[in-house]
Amino acid sequence: RYIELWNLVFIQYNRNEDRSLSELPSKHVDTGMGLERITAVLQNVLSNYDIDFMRALTATTEKLTGKKYGVDPVADISFRVIDDHARAVSFLLADGVMPSNEGRGYVLRRLLRRASRHGRLIGLQEPFLHEVAATVATVMGDAYPELRTEEQRIREVIRSEEERFGETLEKGLVLLENATSKLKQDKKTVLPGDVAFRLYDTYGFPLDLTEDILRADKVSVDQTGFEKLMEEQRTRGR
Repeated sequence: RYIELWNLVFIQYNRNEDRSLSELPSKHVDTGMGLERITAVLQNVLSNYDIDFMRALTATTEKLTGKKYGVDPVADISFRVIDDHARAVSFLLADGVMPSNEGRGYVLRRLLRRASRHGRLIGLQEPFLHEVAATVATVMGDAYPELRTEEQRIREVIRSEEERFGETLEKGLVLLENATSKLKQDKKTVLPGDVAFRLYDTYGFPLDLTEDILRADKVSVDQTGFEKLMEEQRTRGR
């Protein structure tokens, strides 16, 4: 029953600099059976998202939306994204990472924006992730006290980012919807690079967020065109 929870990796070889393989003196199996997967087994559930503390995060989003997890498979994806990202951004902020356009700060910003978009998908029009972050502090604060000592700052930073991105999210989604409608009319499945670049440059949509939105319509992005425009922008910056 639980074997599907495991990612079995057989550790047998060492990859040498010339790309050849040599046998390791000691071999073992990495089951991928981390704490959350062990917890899933002990609590008799089939997903990391169904264990007790993750369900506490989901319950917060359920309360905010008035919707129930487990009813709509598509909405469930958004619930899980919000759970996962609320936890991730809380820990990043507790560790001193701040939203920015480079390095770890950019990873943080991308997580925040992806969660914000998934909130919109299940009806959350106002900033909400800071509320889920409060639950993260509640359920994980005993093990990680910095989540509680930094809770107010974490929530303020998250809310500020949500508000800032929310101002442009709707406009960006309208642009993307119009572009995808035109693609369907022309029977095409690749979004032009200049549209993806405009979403990034004007509306703050990271490329992976645009790709995430398009995936449901089986549309990809002209990454070559996007990267060309990005490089031109970097050149202008220099």
